[in-house]
Amino acid sequence: MKKVLFPSQNKEILCQKNDTVAVACSGLGYPLDLVCGGKGTCKKCTVEIEKDGIRQEVLACQEPVSDGLIVYLKYGDYKHEASILTDRIETELNIDPPVKKIFIDKKFLKTPFYYGDWEHIQAKVPVRINTPALCLLQKLSQLMQKQEMDGITLVLIDEQLLDIEQGDTSASNYGFAVDLGSTSVVAYLYDLNSGKKVGVYSALNGQITEGADVISRIMAAMKNPEGLKILQRKVAETINALILEAIQQNQISAENIYTMVICGNSAMQHLFLGLHPGSLGRTPYTNTILSEVLTTARELSLNIHPNAIIDFLPLIGGFVGADTLAVLLALPEGERQGNRLIIDLGTNGEILLGNEKKWLATSTAAGPALEGATIRFGMRGTNGAIERVKLSEGKIELKVIGGEQPKGICGSGIVDAVAEMLKAELISKEGRLLSPDKYLKVCRPENQRFANYLANLDGVSVFYLMDEGQSGDNDRIYISQKDIRAVQLAKSAIYTGCMLLMKEYGLEGEDLEEILIAGAFGNYIDAPSAQVLGLFPNFSNVPIRSIGNAAGAGASNFLLSRNIRINTLILLAKITHFDLAANPAFQQEYLLNTGF
Repeated sequence: MKKVLFPSQNKEILCQKNDTVAVACSGLGYPLDLVCGGKGTCKKCTVEIEKDGIRQEVLACQEPVSDGLIVYLKYGDYKHEASILTDRIETELNIDPPVKKIFIDKKFLKTPFYYGDWEHIQAKVPVRINTPALCLLQKLSQLMQKQEMDGITLVLIDEQLLDIEQGDTSASNYGFAVDLGSTSVVAYLYDLNSGKKVGVYSALNGQITEGADVISRIMAAMKNPEGLKILQRKVAETINALILEAIQQNQISAENIYTMVICGNSAMQHLFLGLHPGSLGRTPYTNTILSEVLTTARELSLNIHPNAIIDFLPLIGGFVGADTLAVLLALPEGERQGNRLIIDLGTNGEILLGNEKKWLATSTAAGPALEGATIRFGMRGTNGAIERVKLSEGKIELKVIGGEQPKGICGSGIVDAVAEMLKAELISKEGRLLSPDKYLKVCRPENQRFANYLANLDGVSVFYLMDEGQSGDNDRIYISQKDIRAVQLAKSAIYTGCMLLMKEYGLEGEDLEEILIAGAFGNYIDAPSAQVLGLFPNFSNVPIRSIGNAAGAGASNFLLSRNIRINTLILLAKITHFDLAANPAFQQEYLLNTGF
């Protein structure tokens, strides 16, 4: 065993000889952000250590532990924060959740001679209830012996009895709708009696310590015998932290939360439910189950009522998951009638096309570049991240989250930066970053000053986004040729998916009512900049707008409306999965669309 010291945290840990510094950090409760899944390629887990009296910076995921190793871990190394989108579109609903509470006053509880307590109760309520589980009958037998109680409350979900509670608890009836994303988790707490939204809670998905994208996590689950259990535990811990925040803020009991509706992509479904994801890691990308999965909080170690029903919405197919279905559930009926192209941006981009009669759905691996994961100075949307870039008349204007010194650049900033560099002619249509000499030959006179920001670092062309000294103690941030290439590959995947889907459906640009952008990244990026890059199609007279966290809105609608639940199966029957990878034109179109 090797002892590793953490003086800043006043802690130490014993590690196995083959463990890495990243494992030691995680073991103490300080998990690092292993964007690449611990392959050593993203370089986001750099920490300072002291070994044999020498202080140096190392990649924590690659550096093996040694006895007496000192790790100088800073708060920012392990505190994963981000701006998480929680805003959602609101839809008028007939509030009719499946969870109901019925109070029966004690004066109605006197069971006739030679009759059964349960049969007597069933006769007193206006709905049919299935025979309760034995544990509830046992509880009923105890309650019926209490002389001092003033009645009992039945907790039902449809015709299933979840609990029998002493007294009148009918005023306390809550449920959660959860958007389980690869990067972030957003939970909406509702009062199921009124349909009122009580609170919104969000956090980064704890699984990010195992990799930024779903493929990294699938590999982690497959390679490590305990990998699947670790990933399942991390997401349960994330949701439990949000539950704790909600009950403390609203001073309610976790026992009064009786249901949770969850949507997520196919990989998140597998990793949350503990289903082996191996078939998603190879073609033909099959799922263990596409249908709705119903289970209990007890089975998933979620800290709400143990009998609470956890409802994971149906998947569509392949990597097109329940979150994509939830986006459609969020749309008002009127917005499903005309032809709409819906793009849900993320590491794995999902695309929908159609109308109330027919929908085509597909997914395309955009990769983590648009979220900053494979960008040299890429970071999540938190304080210190450049979120907006403007190049005008030789001047560079930056908007930084929190108004701090720039530490890096998040997804919206990357899209802005590359789009602005294109408009300033710093990048060729093929995506090549020009040298200072070549740029001065082609640029407009007012932009000549931008040549001073072009440089070559170790054989790689870069464009600095700031003057020397502007970044304070941080590195001088730049966009490199490699970064531009990563953006090209990502944007081509999305754009090609959109255009091939339209071709398959038989629609032209003018046939569209509008383009809708769903998801956090889609909400924060500047749509015109995205169209300059060719990330989104640009059709004449076709408007484009963001619909926020539509997946969370759809899960909320499913939680609150029995009618939405009934219509979900009808809607599913209208959706056809389109396999982009199997399309013979995909590779050729993808390569053609990498250019600007």
